[in-house]
Amino acid sequence: MDYRFQRRRVDAIPELKLLEHLEKAAIHFHYCEFGWREFNDVADISANPVKLYFGSWKKGLAALKNHLQQKGLDLSPRLVAPNRIYSNEDLFNELERIWCLVGQRPSRNEWEASNPHISYNTYKQRFGGWTNACFKFIEYKMGDAISKDDFVFPNQEVSSNNRELHFHYQQETSRNVPLSLRFEVLRRDNYRCVFCGKSPVTNLGTNLHIDHKVPFSKGGKSTLDNLQTLCEECNLGKSDRI
Repeated sequence: MDYRFQRRRVDAIPELKLLEHLEKAAIHFHYCEFGWREFNDVADISANPVKLYFGSWKKGLAALKNHLQQKGLDLSPRLVAPNRIYSNEDLFNELERIWCLVGQRPSRNEWEASNPHISYNTYKQRFGGWTNACFKFIEYKMGDAISKDDFVFPNQEVSSNNRELHFHYQQETSRNVPLSLRFEVLRRDNYRCVFCGKSPVTNLGTNLHIDHKVPFSKGGKSTLDNLQTLCEECNLGKSDRI
């Protein structure tokens, strides 16, 4: 009797069955290594039982390779590592597809429910977060970088107790809108012109501006409630009118 602390699950899939599922996927991918997400796309089971049984997806593929070698077959390695397959253009094209499918900037749940070809985490790792990925995508669709005004830092002579209050006051009374606030406005307005509805995602070449509802020249402040997203044409048409 082999005494082990770990219990066997009564619903566990036998090793031979797991190898059969892996082999079917290998045939689909022409006996070339594949990832667990790709396996999920073509197999009748998820990759989780494979990872649980063998200890990791990599070990599962190693077991498959040994299984195939006994039949005189081999599993070829990928020519390119999985995390280097996609260029920025590939990532943006897939983001555009799902953005248009959802009709707005997709949340994580909407992304994963849309059968994406590229994982959510790939974007987070490439751009340092989902928010940054969406922001870079908007810049890409506009054909240029959104103007990145520097933050207005508080005067060093201001006491520490009043520093934060003075910082926000300087932001509000500055014509230049900080990048963080620009992004909040874009996100709130769903990256569309609030007048005509144009978006760089659906209308190629559209340039978005951050506009003061009450013009700065007429006492309007750089606050979230006084800022709006306009396309270049609507912003020029509005001019300094309220």
